[in-house]
Amino acid sequence: MGVYAIEPGCLSASAAIDKANFARKQVHSNTRVSAVQFDKKLEVKQTLTGELLSGLPQALENGEFKLYLQPKFSPKDLSVIGAEALTRWIKPDGTVVYPDQFIPILESTGRIVELDLYIFEQVAQFLQRNAQAGHRLLPIAVNASAVLAREDAPTQEYSEILEKHNISARMLEIELTETAVVSEYDRVKRLLSSFQSDGMQTSLDDFGAGSSLLNNIVDIPVNTIKLDKLFLTRCSSNARSTDFLREVVHLVKRLGYNVICEGIETEEQVQLLRSLDCDGAQGFWFSKAIPAEEFERRYLCD
Repeated sequence: MGVYAIEPGCLSASAAIDKANFARKQVHSNTRVSAVQFDKKLEVKQTLTGELLSGLPQALENGEFKLYLQPKFSPKDLSVIGAEALTRWIKPDGTVVYPDQFIPILESTGRIVELDLYIFEQVAQFLQRNAQAGHRLLPIAVNASAVLAREDAPTQEYSEILEKHNISARMLEIELTETAVVSEYDRVKRLLSSFQSDGMQTSLDDFGAGSSLLNNIVDIPVNTIKLDKLFLTRCSSNARSTDFLREVVHLVKRLGYNVICEGIETEEQVQLLRSLDCDGAQGFWFSKAIPAEEFERRYLCD
């Protein structure tokens, strides 16, 4: 159930019911919670949900979702080897909305595919512009939602975007989270295979963060496994965790995957990854996500 405590200024019984119903929808079947009360935090989320569902096409048309890139580095020599595409919603009044606020809303309503395609095209345009300027190009990973796996022709629009901007599919990598793959394994496996057939690289994000794919990792159609930051966090306080991480990295590499570690925050962690022969790393120690134009100036221009 959802609960709304009627307060002075409540516009109508209908508005109170809407708020209680919105709270009810926050109850998830995989938890023991059976009731949620509408509060200030949910009020902000309800307002944001309404703005997204009614104004997403206009926001995309106005370019309010800005492309950000977080660099990926080689632990061996600290050279930049690629980037992950992220986004920020910057409203006309200058308010910045971060992905953890709007991505879950778009995923729960199925509208995330619109944003995924938009960001993919922004990346294609970015690569095209730099190619025409004679700058060096680096592969960019773009997140995709498992919602896409339910579409009839999930990769056709992606291929059309690459063809439109004359970009090699090898410069793009499609990234899905481990949780998404576990929840929709058969469909996502077909989706990833389809992307690979189109020539794109694929990667599995947040590996080890929650649900385990260990039973299926031998045949998941991805090129890269991104280890969740929890692996490194635990290493700072537990020597056994370091041994465990070493074995995970070696196992994944022996299976033929590239290995990237996320959440790098200290030089000690960089040294550890170097000793483990990890292929790549990203995190605030190297760089936070930065606007695409800044990434271009910093890493692509001679």
